[in-house]
Amino acid sequence: MAALGVSGLESMSSAHTDRGTCETIATVLVVEDDRAVRLLFTKVLESAGYDVIACENGSLGLEAARAQIDKIDAIVTDARMPGMHGPRLIARIRSMRPEMPAILVSGNLTEAETDSTTVFLSKPISPGILTRELRRLLRARM
Repeated sequence: MAALGVSGLESMSSAHTDRGTCETIATVLVVEDDRAVRLLFTKVLESAGYDVIACENGSLGLEAARAQIDKIDAIVTDARMPGMHGPRLIARIRSMRPEMPAILVSGNLTEAETDSTTVFLSKPISPGILTRELRRLLRARM
């Protein structure tokens, strides 16, 4: 795994689809303060063919989004993190790209406000549900 120069910001892009090609489906910004969950989401998404930019908090997620806003196709973020929470991060990124699809995840909330471009998932999340909801959001954008 390659690391960018910013602490807590990991770029992991060994994406391979089930067909065995190196074709990338989309690039996903994963923002999660729990390292184990962040690495799990990264592994699941990469295995499904996505490039992943992984960050450990909302501030680093926003920094990554600003630097690569044209590359990022969707966001998967924890709802509650130290500093900037997930809903605020989504709003800040959508100020740059209003149509940005987002998945908001939490182990502490039972529900959250959603719209046609935001899905709320409660932890623990199965890999199949994560990838299915991400595909659905990306398809709806097309």
